[in-house]
Amino acid sequence: MILNTQKTVNLGYKYRLYPTKDQMKILNHQMYIYNQAYNIFLNLWQKENSKNKKLDKEDRVFRNAVSYDTVVKRALRLRKLSFSTVVTQQARINFLKAVKKSFSKENVSKRLKAIEIATTPKEKVKAFKLGMPTFKSSRDIFQSFNWNNQGYQILDDINNNTRFKTLRLLKTNFRFRCHRTFPNNYKLSSITISKDAIGYYVSFGIEFNKQVGLVVSKDNLDITKSIGIDLNAYNFAISNNVDFIQDSNIAKVTLNHLIDNGATNRKGLKYKNTIKVHIRKQSRRVLNELKNCKQSKTKFKLGSNHKKTQKKLNKLTKRISNQKIDLYHKITAELTNKFDLIVVEDLKTKNMSKSSKGNEITHGKRVKQKSGLNRTILNASFYQFVSMIQYKTTMLNDKLFVKVNPQYTSQECSCCGNIDKNNRPKQDKFKCTACGFEINPDIQASQTILKRGLESFGLGTSLVDLNKHKAFRSTSLEVAS
Repeated sequence: MILNTQKTVNLGYKYRLYPTKDQMKILNHQMYIYNQAYNIFLNLWQKENSKNKKLDKEDRVFRNAVSYDTVVKRALRLRKLSFSTVVTQQARINFLKAVKKSFSKENVSKRLKAIEIATTPKEKVKAFKLGMPTFKSSRDIFQSFNWNNQGYQILDDINNNTRFKTLRLLKTNFRFRCHRTFPNNYKLSSITISKDAIGYYVSFGIEFNKQVGLVVSKDNLDITKSIGIDLNAYNFAISNNVDFIQDSNIAKVTLNHLIDNGATNRKGLKYKNTIKVHIRKQSRRVLNELKNCKQSKTKFKLGSNHKKTQKKLNKLTKRISNQKIDLYHKITAELTNKFDLIVVEDLKTKNMSKSSKGNEITHGKRVKQKSGLNRTILNASFYQFVSMIQYKTTMLNDKLFVKVNPQYTSQECSCCGNIDKNNRPKQDKFKCTACGFEINPDIQASQTILKRGLESFGLGTSLVDLNKHKAFRSTSLEVAS
């Protein structure tokens, strides 16, 4: 057992900005410059690659960072665009990182697999571009630019409001809502200004030393403080009692084990009808414009009302996603603070949400039902929830986090280890055919996940060989709630 150790943590602190109209113009211009600089770098790199392909390895020439910067500055000056050298340099740094990432082992293997699978010309073009850096558009909803750790100041609010602070950047004072204070003895590494459908934000990349009370390992692990999590579309099943989450007014808990993830509330009890109305308006406008284009033989062009409605839609969808992120942060924070070992399923969401439409030769079955199931799976955001748990356990608290094989977790009995598809005859019922153990199927799956996690540390004995069993898929497309 190790007590009171220092741990270096790298985190991002994000705050809401409140710029004036003039300040918005400054920020939007810097975002535009960042996109243009990134696109120039990409264009130069593509031309360089096309030339080097025709040459031998000895005759190939590659640009250095200084030559990239000089070309970009000259191009922006010719276009009479004012710019900050820090923004263009950060665009170059991020571009080179993207190039390096595109040639990593993971991306190269994904690209090769996609090339092998591709059949049509369009699929082959997409496969060759998979994981490669792409051009940035200034018309996208999300825009941002980066700044380094120099040429900035964080000051107190002009109106002496303790809830706000002032960021001095680009010779301008930007007001932001300081909802949490910076840790002591922090070092700032980067600043990112971004905007989305709702507003503007500033993110500070911070490095600081954190006092860790207990470093958990398999030698000092308390099994009573270990949990398994079964991920479902409408709830998260936990193998241990989690009533403390309901006591903290974070989320509803049923059967002492099932945490409501807020999917029914997000779906729109508040925003569902308004979103539907706006989508219908947009589709009617697009269809009418298509008819007018064909009749008058003019270019396809949508009016200002279409843009206004799209802004409203973007704001509503962003609010829904913010509600989900906020709830997931609260749930994961409570779980990681309470438990020392967290075990989750290693789910492949991409495979789970594949379309069953099929092709011209082999038509899919129950396509509408599967598309509805895919929407619920994607709405649950399993990857987002798991990634929050992962960094909060390993980075912040030095606790244990494990991913296990999800195969047969819904059919395996956590008491005797019997795997049988008849153990779960219905979506909402589990009864072991060997020992008669009966429990809620989601809680049963979470207990099986925990057992497999403990086995991976040598704290249990594996009772079955999963390779002997054939995969079983339920005939029902319902999602267990």
